[in-house]
Amino acid sequence: MTPSGNAYTVIKLGYQDYEAEISTYGGGIKALTYKGKNLVEPYPDSMTPPMASGVVLAPWPNRIEDGRYQFQGKSYQLPITEPERANAIHGLVLDRIWQVIQAHPHSVELGISCGPELGFPWQIDIRARYVLDGHGLHADFIARTPYRAAPYAFGLHTYLCAQDIDPAQCVLQVSVDKQLALSDQRKLPQGIVKATRRAADLAAGIALRGQFFDDCFYWSGSGGVRAQLEHNGCGVEMLCSPNLRWQQIFTPHDFPTSPTGRAVAIEPMSAPPNAFVTGTDLVVLTAENSVEHKILIRALENS
Repeated sequence: MTPSGNAYTVIKLGYQDYEAEISTYGGGIKALTYKGKNLVEPYPDSMTPPMASGVVLAPWPNRIEDGRYQFQGKSYQLPITEPERANAIHGLVLDRIWQVIQAHPHSVELGISCGPELGFPWQIDIRARYVLDGHGLHADFIARTPYRAAPYAFGLHTYLCAQDIDPAQCVLQVSVDKQLALSDQRKLPQGIVKATRRAADLAAGIALRGQFFDDCFYWSGSGGVRAQLEHNGCGVEMLCSPNLRWQQIFTPHDFPTSPTGRAVAIEPMSAPPNAFVTGTDLVVLTAENSVEHKILIRALENS
């Protein structure tokens, strides 16, 4: 474990051709390589995660309109953390230091408790377990609460990298079949989830040159979502558990650590933007139940 200048810790894992770095800042994936080539966008120890790279998004991902919501008949006001759009964004743990529960050469378990705090008067305990093996990096997230009932949704802000190939040369394929329209200014839902040409193109595979995304998609089929970023069969694949049916896809043109400035965020989410307001796929955690989300990231190779 290596402390950095920003007071977070990096846990290095290795197994055969895979190496990973897991950060206690945001509890997320700092780096993942296969045969020395990047499967996620890395960043140096001197930085905190650029554009929320790799961090855990909980107890909600994405945005809450005006930071206001109701739960079980009571109203709550969260701090506005995206002031330019007047939203509360990406939950409470993305910029906090997680605790190392246990660490081994191939695996690490982190934990954090968030709340009670302003606008969120419950406690949520989250464990993140990362395991590296010959199949890639397995990420397993479990959330619990000691309260009678608490609202919860989850996301992971993953920037995939096709083994150091420029995203403009890559094809992105994500097994989605519907799209949730978002407003241009605030990126909040407007209208219903429906089949669109954009979703169909993603499912078939879309060449990224000249394409820009900041959009939310949905998978209504069986099984979990599969996402691939590849060039001529070489790249990266992410597999999500069936309770991660929502995918926010974002392509910044000025990602700080990318040589080209281009990057591709494929963010698995258990609920869509504004779920604390709409209730869509929002989980109610209780002292008697927990919720688990799983993600696998692995290399794609030419066969």
